[in-house]
Amino acid sequence: MEDRSYIRVKAMAYLPNAAGTHHAVLRGEDPSDGRTFHRLIGGSVELGERALDAVVREVAEELGATLVDPRLLGVLESIFSFDGEPGHEVVFVYAGRLAEGDVVPPGGAWYDDVGTPMWVEWRPVGWGSISGVLPLYPDGAEALLQVR
Repeated sequence: MEDRSYIRVKAMAYLPNAAGTHHAVLRGEDPSDGRTFHRLIGGSVELGERALDAVVREVAEELGATLVDPRLLGVLESIFSFDGEPGHEVVFVYAGRLAEGDVVPPGGAWYDDVGTPMWVEWRPVGWGSISGVLPLYPDGAEALLQVR
C-alpha cells in the first residue's frame, strides 16, 4: 500500500484524441468499496524533478508514448480516501498531445506502468456533466478541463 501520511505532488495530463471528442484516462477501482472511477494519466513528481518533466516521464512510462506541446492548465488540490486511507495531493494538470497519435485503441487496452497493469480507455469530453457517470479524478479535473 502507498504511504499516504504526507501530501503528494503529482503531474497529470489531459490527452485528447485526434478528433477532440474523447480523452485518455485510467479506469480504476477502490479496493475498499469497489467504486469505479476515471483518473487522468500521470503520477508522482520525484524529488528534484519539475512537474513538467514528471508529466512527460509519466506518459512515457504509462502509455509508451511521447507527450508533445504540454501546457499547464492549472493546479488542483485533492483530498480523498482510497482503500480506506486518507490521501492528499497537489496535482499539476497539463494538456498535450501524443506524438504517436491515438495510441489507445477505441475499446481501451491494458498498459504496463512500470510493472503494474493499468486499464486505459477513452472518456468522452464533457462527460462529467452527465449524471451517473464515473467520477474523474483528481477532484476538480472535470471543471478545469471545461475552461481549457
